[in-house]
Amino acid sequence: MPGTVIWFHPELRVALIERVGGFTVGTVEEGQLTIGAVVVGNLTTPGPSVLKPVGSEGQVVFNVEADALTEDQANELLGFIRD
Repeated sequence: MPGTVIWFHPELRVALIERVGGFTVGTVEEGQLTIGAVVVGNLTTPGPSVLKPVGSEGQVVFNVEADALTEDQANELLGFIRD
């Protein structure tokens, strides 16, 4: 499933990815994500997943913490993290 990285905090290693059906939040265990990058991989099953950034040779080990967040839930989460 493809998704677009809409927010990434490099120190906390937390990312928010927009995909069909909602948003996925998780932590980057290995690799690096950049805002605006399109990634392909399992974004709906909690636990570790390997994501492949489109147009890149690398991969990212991503731990899905929560999936199918609504836009309101995603905004609320970002508000907590930014405070």
